[in-house]
Amino acid sequence: MDDLENKILNLANKAGKIALENGAETYRAENIICRICRRFALEPQCFVAITGIITSVRNSKGDSFCLVERVTSRTTNLNKVHIINNIIRHLDDYSFEELEKEIDDVKNKDKRYKKIINFLAYCGGAFSFTLLFNGGIYDAIASFIGGGVIFIISDWATKIQSNSFFLNTLGGFLCTNVSYLGVKLGITQSVSYSTIGTIMLLVPGIALTNAIRDMVAGDLISGVSRAIEAFLVGVALACGTGFALYLIYW
Repeated sequence: MDDLENKILNLANKAGKIALENGAETYRAENIICRICRRFALEPQCFVAITGIITSVRNSKGDSFCLVERVTSRTTNLNKVHIINNIIRHLDDYSFEELEKEIDDVKNKDKRYKKIINFLAYCGGAFSFTLLFNGGIYDAIASFIGGGVIFIISDWATKIQSNSFFLNTLGGFLCTNVSYLGVKLGITQSVSYSTIGTIMLLVPGIALTNAIRDMVAGDLISGVSRAIEAFLVGVALACGTGFALYLIYW
């Protein structure tokens, strides 16, 4: 194995890892890795799960070598997935050095919205969901406040690198209490609408969608893993909300 082949394998895994960490399906990550390897005359065999990537390649001499990448964190940044996809679609236009620079630029790209924009998005999302579920304007206002609380604890949990089960349990607990505070102040008549609207911010829609897409594509291990992950998030939300309701009505 020469140095260039080693670099090609590392670059392919890096591109697949970026896609997987930012919300791509496992079959998409596999496709990215395989296409980069084939572009530079390596024959790949790739296996991607939600927690790791294993890639084995064979060169023109028949020598085989392998690389394993551990995936320890996942988030949602579909812009990075889109950029990687666009690069792969025009793969023949890049030399190895140009492709390496493009992939590194995507990896280091951290163009995110300002916190105030994210805060307002959380608040506005909760507000809109409450109206969607036939809540009144005062229920939506209570959800607006709850959405802000969810943003604050999400930002805090990201900083301390907390696990998602804790975040969703705490989120369900706090948003239910915010809704109950609205009832106590006479703003709303029920905790139901505002609680449901706020909890929708924490529902794992992308994880569930990717689970279905992975299973349809034949990636049963990743699909089932993602489905279980989504189920556990639902359990965490139910635990947090249920405990809050128990304290309120006990």
